[in-house]
Amino acid sequence: PGYFAAAPPPPTRERRSAGATAALVAVAVVVAIGAGGSVYAFMNGDGAGKTASRGPSASAQADGGGQGRGEGGVPEGFLGTWSGSIPGEQGPSTRTLTIRQGDVGDQVLALTAEGPLESGSTYHCEFTAPLSGPAAGDGPVRIGPSTVSSGRPATSCTPGKPTELALLPDGSLRRTTTGTGESLIYTKSN
Repeated sequence: PGYFAAAPPPPTRERRSAGATAALVAVAVVVAIGAGGSVYAFMNGDGAGKTASRGPSASAQADGGGQGRGEGGVPEGFLGTWSGSIPGEQGPSTRTLTIRQGDVGDQVLALTAEGPLESGSTYHCEFTAPLSGPAAGDGPVRIGPSTVSSGRPATSCTPGKPTELALLPDGSLRRTTTGTGESLIYTKSN
C-alpha cells in the first residue's frame, strides 16, 4: 500500500474588514477634496479681504503650505496666533485667529472678531472650530464649521462654515470659506 500525503490546503487570502475598507475610502475622499479645494483656491486667486457682512461669522480662510508636523494633525507652521482686518463702512473689524495642535475632531481653532456695528456700537464674538481632517504634508489644513463661544451682542455672531487654511509664500496665512471662496489674509502675531 502506498502512502499519500494529503495535499496542503490552498493558501487563504486575508480579507479586509468592512471597517478597513471604509477607512481607506474615507481617506481617499478627504485627499480628493483637499486637492480640489487647493486647485480651486489657486485658480481663484488671492481674494484677500472679501469677507464683509453686517455681523461677523467665523468663516474667513487660508491656503498654502506649512512646515514640519508636531504631535497631532496640524503642521507646525500653522500653529500660533494670527491677526487680520476687514475694512468696513463703519471702520475696520479685527480678527485674531489662534491655531492649536490637535487631532481630527479636536477644537484647534479659536477666533475672536471685533468691530463696529451700523448702530454705532461694537461687537465682540468668539468662535471655536474642530480640525476636520489631517493635513497632508504641509497643508492645507481643513477646519470644520465653527460655533459661537460667546458674543456681545449675541445677535451679531453667527456660526461659520467649514474653512481651509493655507500658508502663503510670504509667511502669511489665508483662511478660505469652503464653498464660497471668500478669504481673509492673516499675519502671524507670535
